[in-house]
Amino acid sequence: MHTLKATLRLKGKAGYLRRQGWIPAVVYGPTVENTPLVIDRKDLQHLFSQITRSSRFNLSIKDHSKGEKLDVFVKSIQYDSITDQPIHVDFYHPDIGSPLNLYVPIKIVGEASGIKEGGMLNVLFRGVQVRGLPNDIPHLITIDVSDLEIGDVVRVRDIDFGNVEPSIAQERALVIVMAPRRLEEEAVVEAEEEGEELAGEETDETKAAEGEEEPPTEGE
Repeated sequence: MHTLKATLRLKGKAGYLRRQGWIPAVVYGPTVENTPLVIDRKDLQHLFSQITRSSRFNLSIKDHSKGEKLDVFVKSIQYDSITDQPIHVDFYHPDIGSPLNLYVPIKIVGEASGIKEGGMLNVLFRGVQVRGLPNDIPHLITIDVSDLEIGDVVRVRDIDFGNVEPSIAQERALVIVMAPRRLEEEAVVEAEEEGEELAGEETDETKAAEGEEEPPTEGE
């Protein structure tokens, strides 16, 4: 499990702290009071390169008089509108025995066999929200598409979610290998040609029927 070092924020305006290389933050949860912190910007950026939004990690809080380590999730991140750099982070310390809802990203691995035949891989969901105990929340949902042929579909029910429950229907498609557009166009052309042939046959039959002399009716 990753560890992020933090320091209690005792004083200092947010702008000044950021200019000094610190990112203001706060940690809270059912069993911990709101605690303002500061994080070294480089440490935070390194952590973000290693985790996802559903990753649980240790927050090591240090002060001159005490130290504390909490397991946390990233609750929310505020970004600068110009630089797109984080300017504030909320960390959430969960109750280990209470379930919570978290969005877990999907990672696609492998190359689908259908792509080699000209198909196209369509990823319909980049993540799935799940519900479960904090220790059971996965870091990632990995889907191996190596064996997928054209027309194959990976649905929610095909994924092993362990001890957590997805919040979307079991039949919902997550990944599809679609037929190449060329084949779809050829199928449409063939259908149109078949339709024209049938229409031509019907026209010939109609003309032949119109050329036949109608039989006399009774009484003539």
